[in-house]
Amino acid sequence: MKGLNVLTYTENLVESIKGYLFLRLVLMVLLLMTISFLVNRTSSWFFKNSHLFPEADSKTIQGVIRSTLKYLIAIILIIYIIGQFIDIKGLLAGAGIIGVILGFAAQQILKDVLLGFTRISDKEFRVGDYVTFNGVISGTVEEIGIRFMQIREWSGKLLTISHGEIRTIENFNKGKMRIIERVTVSYQEEPERIKWLLEEICKICNEKYGETLLRGEDGIPEQDFRYYGITDLNPNLRYIGYEFCMVALVKPENFFETSRNVRFELMSVFHKNLVSMAVSNVLFQSEQGTS
Repeated sequence: MKGLNVLTYTENLVESIKGYLFLRLVLMVLLLMTISFLVNRTSSWFFKNSHLFPEADSKTIQGVIRSTLKYLIAIILIIYIIGQFIDIKGLLAGAGIIGVILGFAAQQILKDVLLGFTRISDKEFRVGDYVTFNGVISGTVEEIGIRFMQIREWSGKLLTISHGEIRTIENFNKGKMRIIERVTVSYQEEPERIKWLLEEICKICNEKYGETLLRGEDGIPEQDFRYYGITDLNPNLRYIGYEFCMVALVKPENFFETSRNVRFELMSVFHKNLVSMAVSNVLFQSEQGTS
């Protein structure tokens, strides 16, 4: 008898819930949020305690999971709300026409999502990579979603960019990074002297920053700091002088810091040896008036 009372009470409760749309929506939201929370916590625990993926890949995958869950929850809620007022079966019967309409309306969204999945699967960039998009926007990748991604500029500004807006990608943390330092000196300087100074600078850099060099499996640097040669005369017609160059292959994560250090060593040696730098090539054009 007590079991029947409980069953009757449960049935009455379900019928009452069915009669209140707002309450049903609240319960649906709570259920979806609970599932989302459990999935996120589970994935976070899994990637934290397993070593199947590198840290950057783990953060990228977790970002994709969070982004996917947000869109799934939104889609489920929209379908659920529509189902309270419209027959879903009848709606699905006309899905062909509706699909075409939605395809045109959500063309950009679909483009962003498809490009997002493609870039994530191709590993064009990962969380933590320093990238430049479209040759203009540069920063560190902080979050990657299936439609948007966020990068933090050096100034601290956080930018959100859709995948569809990205046309070109420069990844400074993928593959090899070559330091290429060019310096233009005056024609009054003896080329052999500048070559000797640059070779001395390369020796200093190899001693001080040798640990940042990219090395093969045998531990030998693929390309240490070395004098490259004269690469231009009057570069870009802006300076009157020789353009000398030194290069090295370094680890991607050390590229920017090592580049700054190399420039410091370069200018220190040039200043100590009183090297004359190139002067600006300024052109004056006079207009003759007509009488």
